[in-house]
Amino acid sequence: FYERPDGSVLAMYARHHRDFFHHYRISDPRDPLRWSPEQTFVHDYEGAGKTTYMNLFPMTAIGLLYNFYRGIEFNPSFIVSRDHGETWEAPTHFIASELDGRHRPYARYAGNGVDAVHLSFTDGHPRRFGNSIYYARFHDGVFHRADGTPIKSLAEDGPLRPSEAEPVYAGSGGHNDAHNISVVGAAWTSETALDANEYPHIAYTLYLANTDNRFRLASWNGEKWIDREVAHAGRCLYNNEASYTGLIAMDPVDPAVVFISTDVDPTTGEYHSGLHEIYRAHIGPKDDINTINWIPVTFDSPVRNIRPLILREGDRRIVLWNRGDFITYLD
Repeated sequence: FYERPDGSVLAMYARHHRDFFHHYRISDPRDPLRWSPEQTFVHDYEGAGKTTYMNLFPMTAIGLLYNFYRGIEFNPSFIVSRDHGETWEAPTHFIASELDGRHRPYARYAGNGVDAVHLSFTDGHPRRFGNSIYYARFHDGVFHRADGTPIKSLAEDGPLRPSEAEPVYAGSGGHNDAHNISVVGAAWTSETALDANEYPHIAYTLYLANTDNRFRLASWNGEKWIDREVAHAGRCLYNNEASYTGLIAMDPVDPAVVFISTDVDPTTGEYHSGLHEIYRAHIGPKDDINTINWIPVTFDSPVRNIRPLILREGDRRIVLWNRGDFITYLD
């Protein structure tokens, strides 16, 4: 979703890796329950892939609205609009996989709304590769490291590759062909957020076993990355996707405020009822799993509470999550 200047809302959506197109609608600025007819953007160019994962970020300084999605060669890509989503220009390949075969880096984005987008991403899927976590800032058509050092120009040098980006966490790098486990030591992105200084913070998961996933948080302090384990994520949601967890979320205005979903004690990893509960904590730069006080938001739940999402409206913090049964990613 993207709130347009006239008060209307742009919604962009796609089925999960099913079609060579995605859809969008714009709401009535006077009634958010009334929407324009559905419009379709068809991906029929060379290298086009089936689409998924729409991510809308404005850059007001240059008058562009970006839609980052997975598409070209199964990789992160984008299209831009100059009229707040009425029309869209040709797609651009943004991140390029370096793994042999057909792989997809997973990316999470955070925009400052003015002139830059920060992103964290992986090598591929943790079921196939022992992912590391990488970071880059995209500003004025150029990729940068966290300290502002330029990496490369997208237009002149092509899409960013993991080996060119800034490493934040070094994964195991191993390979795997099984369908019911992930590669031990594989990381997976959960969220990227910016603090008041526009320093990036990256929340991600780490796979050790189907019964033992961990949450980690990497924070840039202006000079270096502070990367540490912050909680036990517990068991995977189902065995065929062994890195699927309840996820970790950061407040988009104050990333020190963190919410997680886990089916174990966040600090000790002790197994409880088998159902995921929501917890919250304030995590400072010197905190890790040994010092963080996780406070339960839900407890004694009859069903799972998973995948929290934090929204902000002024001083209001609104926390949403999924509640119910979850057997596969199609649920």
